[in-house]
Amino acid sequence: MSILNYLVLCLSLSFVLNTKAQEQEILLTQEMALVVKDSLENAGWIYREAFPYFYKAAKTNRAPKSCAFSPDGSVISVTLLGNVIPITQLNHKGVGAQLYDIDSLKKFKTLYPPCEEASKNWGYAEGEWHQKTGEFWMTRMSTGDFFVWHPENDSMEQYKTEGVWTKILRFNPSETMMAMSHWSSNTVTVFDIESRKYLRKMSTGKTPRGIAWANDSIFFVALFGVGDIQVYNANTGKGIYTIKGLGGAARDVEYDRIDSMLYYSNMGLGKVFKYDWNKKEYVGNIKVDSKTNTIRLSPDHKYLYVSCRGPNNKKGYTLPSPRDGDLFVIDVKKWKTIAKWRGGNQPTGLDISPCGRFLAQTDFQEARLTLWLVAL
Repeated sequence: MSILNYLVLCLSLSFVLNTKAQEQEILLTQEMALVVKDSLENAGWIYREAFPYFYKAAKTNRAPKSCAFSPDGSVISVTLLGNVIPITQLNHKGVGAQLYDIDSLKKFKTLYPPCEEASKNWGYAEGEWHQKTGEFWMTRMSTGDFFVWHPENDSMEQYKTEGVWTKILRFNPSETMMAMSHWSSNTVTVFDIESRKYLRKMSTGKTPRGIAWANDSIFFVALFGVGDIQVYNANTGKGIYTIKGLGGAARDVEYDRIDSMLYYSNMGLGKVFKYDWNKKEYVGNIKVDSKTNTIRLSPDHKYLYVSCRGPNNKKGYTLPSPRDGDLFVIDVKKWKTIAKWRGGNQPTGLDISPCGRFLAQTDFQEARLTLWLVAL
């Protein structure tokens, strides 16, 4: 959102907000939506009669997997899982990620990581922005590589992940180390950020997926194959604890370092779990839509956003689902769903902006990025 549009929005809402508690985030209400409807529609937002009320959408290339906001919230990156696009009849050039301006939601940059073998130039699973340097890091499953893009001079570095079928990559809180999960080798590798040096490898249970850091040395990893959460010390490479799951397929993990609460999604069970890390006990679980995918905590740690792909196609999960999937907002203190709405076909990627106002979401089967206005 441009500065002008944001100022108009703030002025329009001033008489509404001065009667409410001043908090970091206030979920958008129908009252607020009607006050700013004309202003936001003039700014290019599309209005709908139910929460989240306003959205913008843009087409991406095929199979958008993850999305992430840049450190200042002005850009959304979208990694592409299945793209090999023809450049000439003789060669192909893979599309790694696309960058979108949050104000217009128009694509302004496409990243083309190098690949020696054209047939393997696909499978860009996840991307993460370094908050301090502004670098964009992303993984390529098909070759076991990761890339670091420098926006200031449009240059790119390439390194081996030291694992097979690399999925998630996550920085520790101080952004000095990076952990990466590897689906097929059943490992997690850790790298030093400044030197890009490979530090160590940890063997995990079957098919590790989501990662969340408890602090600068301890991290959680979700095991898709068994539904457990394993806990490791990145400095020693040792496993220190296992949170036994309840079956299914653990997929994504988020950790609230203020309240020491762990949240994880289970794709097989269609649930989100809350676990007290200090007490080492489950707090509860909430049933959401089937094929639960990505989860993200709001910056003020009040809400958990959840994307769900919806039921698989009977002929295979890589085909369009019989119906669109749902998105959820969970109040983590009250531990209940406070909002849900229908996304597109297989909502997968999900991220919340640093300011907490915008939710980005990708529809895997429709090659679409949607930006929702969820809070003020």
